[in-house]
Amino acid sequence: MAIFLKSCGLVLGLMVAGRGSAIATPNDLQSLDRGHRILIQRGLQLNALVFGFTTEGRENDPELWQNWAASNFTTLDIGFQALPPLNTVAGSQQWATWRGTPKNPAQSLPDRLFQSGQIKNLVSWQYKDEQDIGQESELQELETWIKHYRPLLPNTLLYTNQHGDERFGGYGSISDLNIQRYMRRIQPDLLMQDTYPYGIWNDLGNFGGRPAQLYYAMMRYRRFALAGNDGTGRQPIPYGLWTQTFKGTATGVGSWRRFPSESELRQQQFTALTLGFKLISAFTYNSFSDTGGQLDAPFFKQPFGKEPTPTFQQIAEINRQSLNLGSTLVRLLSTDVRIVPRPPALADLIAPDIPRWDTQADPYMTRLEAQNLGKLYRGRRGDVLVGYFKPLLESFDGPATNQHYFMLTNGLAGKRHSVAQTRQKLTVEFAFGESGITGLQRLNRLTGQVEAIQAGWTEEVAPGLVSKFEAVSDRTYRLTLILDGGTGDLFKFDTGAPFVGQLPQAQTDA
Repeated sequence: MAIFLKSCGLVLGLMVAGRGSAIATPNDLQSLDRGHRILIQRGLQLNALVFGFTTEGRENDPELWQNWAASNFTTLDIGFQALPPLNTVAGSQQWATWRGTPKNPAQSLPDRLFQSGQIKNLVSWQYKDEQDIGQESELQELETWIKHYRPLLPNTLLYTNQHGDERFGGYGSISDLNIQRYMRRIQPDLLMQDTYPYGIWNDLGNFGGRPAQLYYAMMRYRRFALAGNDGTGRQPIPYGLWTQTFKGTATGVGSWRRFPSESELRQQQFTALTLGFKLISAFTYNSFSDTGGQLDAPFFKQPFGKEPTPTFQQIAEINRQSLNLGSTLVRLLSTDVRIVPRPPALADLIAPDIPRWDTQADPYMTRLEAQNLGKLYRGRRGDVLVGYFKPLLESFDGPATNQHYFMLTNGLAGKRHSVAQTRQKLTVEFAFGESGITGLQRLNRLTGQVEAIQAGWTEEVAPGLVSKFEAVSDRTYRLTLILDGGTGDLFKFDTGAPFVGQLPQAQTDA
């Protein structure tokens, strides 16, 4: 999805971002769940919670909206705040809301929205926030809401949000049984959670750059969503998360007293993509303290999204690279996640719940190792995450079947460190045997183009740091991949089948 969607609304059919097209027909999409169908139409969702944007007099502020467009977020999340004014710049944006009317859930949106064109820009609706879905009264409220609005909003994702880790508490923490009961009864379009890993007590579990509590929560909600609302796994639903882009202004141990670093911003977003998340919401875009609250965001020096900081440029680039992968990722389904772990640490008592990578994980990868290229953690290696995918529909790549996609992600991050300071060198070896495969394809996150990775391929990542692909022996190859901290690359084995979500003319040789 590209920025022009913010002013054009829903792009119908299967074209996304002007560069990708699935081979599947609209009839094929009917076999998918509602959530995945909407995401294929709308594209990868990168939301951001904003404060004060819908206040009267601010809706046509040119600097505010120029910065919003430059951020590469796709969707304006207004939370519980006033609805965007009609017939203004604010009213033409893709938007999301948390609105809910407990006494009459079927009256949670005013009729004027349905009488205007603004309703078509409502991409997602999170009903309230962190409510206890284990309570019968909440389930009854949600049933009334979703049954009323689902037929009225065929192109809007409808869901709730809960805290991700039930082990250590947190408002909205829910047991496994209650989540499964909620899914069966409410049939949400998407499963959503929040777990904010960077702060004082949180950092105790982040030794070696691994936010273990976040990984645990992400794997947990991934598991529920892939099982689907009926729990059988026959019809998975998409899943999303809130990422931490704030620090708290209150004192206390659990108050998140620091901003995430550049490498941690990347770590959250690319890990989510590696695990198959398709909606990522930033909490927050601007400071809640601008409106009398107690949260600060790192993106602006002045209130209400004015005077961008260097951190704003960092998140804009993270979003740009993510969107370059978006038209493919919304058409893929996560099948497995593995980790090559950093050296053991005391913090491993908080387990991330990710299986270790081994040679049984895919048909061709025989070796995967990492080397820390910096001085962080005395040069000890960080985690490497491997996400495996298949097309949501076999028809997405025509007659081809059983195509394997994988994402290699450098899990190393530091609380004051840039993506350059947390680079790692990954060494990956492949034995293709009698398959006839001689290389890989990569969807380049910098350009959005599909590249052929064959023997002799090289790429300079930084002065003196070169990624390369070389033949080791007959039908055996080695990929040396330099990755910035927290960053991932998306590949498939080059079988001759098209890259899902990409037009043939968008594919180029490196």
